[in-house]
This record gives sequence, structure tokens and C-alpha cells, in this order.
Amino acid sequence: MKGRDFLSLVRVPTVFSSMSNAYAGYFLAGGRALSPRLVAGILAAGLFIMAGMALNDVADKDVDARERPDRPIPSGAIPLGLAWSLSLGMMAVGLILLGLANPVSVWIGAALCLAIFAYNFLLKGSALGPAAMGLCRALNLLAGISLTWSALPGAAAFSHPEAWPKPLLAALISLWAYIALVTFLARDEVGGNTRRRAMIYLGGLAAWFIAWPIAGLTWFRNEPFMAPAWLALAMFLRGPLRNLASDPSPKNTGKMVGAMLRFVPLVDVIAMLANHVPPAYALAGALWIVPAFAVGKWFYST
Repeated sequence: MKGRDFLSLVRVPTVFSSMSNAYAGYFLAGGRALSPRLVAGILAAGLFIMAGMALNDVADKDVDARERPDRPIPSGAIPLGLAWSLSLGMMAVGLILLGLANPVSVWIGAALCLAIFAYNFLLKGSALGPAAMGLCRALNLLAGISLTWSALPGAAAFSHPEAWPKPLLAALISLWAYIALVTFLARDEVGGNTRRRAMIYLGGLAAWFIAWPIAGLTWFRNEPFMAPAWLALAMFLRGPLRNLASDPSPKNTGKMVGAMLRFVPLVDVIAMLANHVPPAYALAGALWIVPAFAVGKWFYST
């Protein structure tokens, strides 16, 4: 197995967006300093998404053999058994890292692993597929939150989410919805989306963007840097959105999906600012975009 084949199997450009979720979760729950616990959570998040991407290719091996025969498993670059071993091994190491960071976190990690299996082998092709993938990312963020939950001022018991601060719930719902939307669009990436599906997606994304200002007015006080982060995400997605609206072809669908995945860190930045994370830590989260774009020139994201 060559290193390039492995990096292709795990969709390396998407790994940094998952690490961003763990980074954001740590600070959302009250972390205010870099620590070994944060490093462990970030590494675990990277391992979980790599395992999930590899399992995605395991589940899609027959489809890829017809539609994308150059991918690592159908091309024979990575044997099916090795792909299974890599996936399970990465999940195991990720759980160990979370357990070392915080015993509570390992249970969230285990739920994430179950959600990854459910998505790839049960729900991916169903109407529940986008929601299931969104749940995987929300659990990834929740695993980061669990790293330092006790540091959140006035935090309720972790087992009582109804008592959690509303901005924290907004962060989880926001990431879930964002990933559900991109998964909905990506389902027809190979053949291209119909105009109707593209319009449904565009309407959903517009609602997502509108929801943040509404939540800011009704649930919590906006931070001064939140609006610029929100506008930055809109500006970065403007070009791919315009192209998709005019022509939902496979090319434009793929570019839109790739852009949304690479800009997940900005979604995390908005959530951190909404939860009053110090701007220095929150805005630093945008740096996860840099390596995603750097490796995105050489590897596919979807």
C-alpha cells in the first residue's frame, strides 16, 4: 500500500474539518488553554473521520467498481481486508485517545463509531442518509465538547441536554444541518443533481444562513466578530453556489460539495463566537482551512 493510496482512501482534505470540530467543541464547553486533552481529542477526531471515509469505500466497493474504478479498493491498490483493518484500527486508537483525555468522552466516541457504521451500511442510500451523516458530525463536535465539559460555567449534568446553554445547542444543530445539506447534495454527485434537487438544497442552505441571525436575536447576544465570520462563509461559497444554481452538473455539484466541506471550520468559528469563546481562540479555528486547501489540490474530498 502506497501512502498516496491511503490518503485517497481516507479523503485527507476532509480530515482537517473533523479536527476543527474537536477544537471547537473543546472551547465551546469552556476550555480556555491548549492542553494534552485538546490534542488527544483533535487526533481522535481525525482518526474517526478517516475510519469513516475508509468504511464508505468498503460499503461502496461494488458501485465504485462501476463508476470510479480508479479508487483504492476497486483498483486493487488497497485490498478490502486491509481497508477493514485500517478502519477498525483507527476507531480503536481514537477511542483510546478519548478515554485517556476524559472517561466521559469515550462513550460519545463509541456512539460516533456506531453512527458511522449505521450511516455507511444501513442508512446511506435512504431518505435518512443526510440526517445520519449530520448526526455523525454533531457527535464529533459533542465528543470535543465532552473533553472539558466541567469547565463550562454553570454547566448542567452532561446527561441533561435540555438544560444546556442555548448557544451550545445552536452549535450542535447548526453543524448537523450543514452536513446534512452537503450530504443531500453529494448523493447525486456522479450523475449530477436535477434542478429540483439543487433548488431544494439551495433553499435549505439559505434557511441555514438566515437561522443564525435569527438565533442571535432571540437566543443569545451576538459577539462583534460573529457577523464577519458569517459573511466570510457566505462570500467563500458564493462562486460555487452561483455555478450550481445555473447548472447542477456533476462538475459544479462536486465543487460545491468540496467547498462546503473545506469551509466547515468557519461554521465552527461562528459557533464559537456565538458561545463567547475568546476571539483569539475562535478565529484561530479558521486556520484549519489552510491545510485542507493545501492537500485538496492533490486529493479528492468526496
